[in-house]
Amino acid sequence: MTRYSNLKDAVLDLDPLLIRTLAAFSIDEGDESHVVTFRFMLYGQHLERPSDVDQCPDKTVLLDARINLEQEIADLDDCEILGSLNAARLAPTLADSPAKSHRWVVKTHSGSQGERIEWRSSIY
Repeated sequence: MTRYSNLKDAVLDLDPLLIRTLAAFSIDEGDESHVVTFRFMLYGQHLERPSDVDQCPDKTVLLDARINLEQEIADLDDCEILGSLNAARLAPTLADSPAKSHRWVVKTHSGSQGERIEWRSSIY
């Protein structure tokens, strides 16, 4: 699994189509590294025929555990590669993650319902 020193580099290393279709990601905090799981939107030419629409599998990478995740998410939000971000840090009891591990859940293009609709329409 590839390890990155910051979140922005992890995003920029994705294929441009995957950057464009990145719907959300989660970050499970760890002592030695943080685990980032990218989730992508459905995409394809024939959305009226669901059997012809592709779903890109999730992609997982590692981040250096010494970084400040809140600042990394804020920096990614500021550069607007993924539109406005909506982020929440879940306690271990709320997150479906390993015991004693917090999880960040981040939706992309979520500054407003209009932004999210415009982004979804641009994929198709």
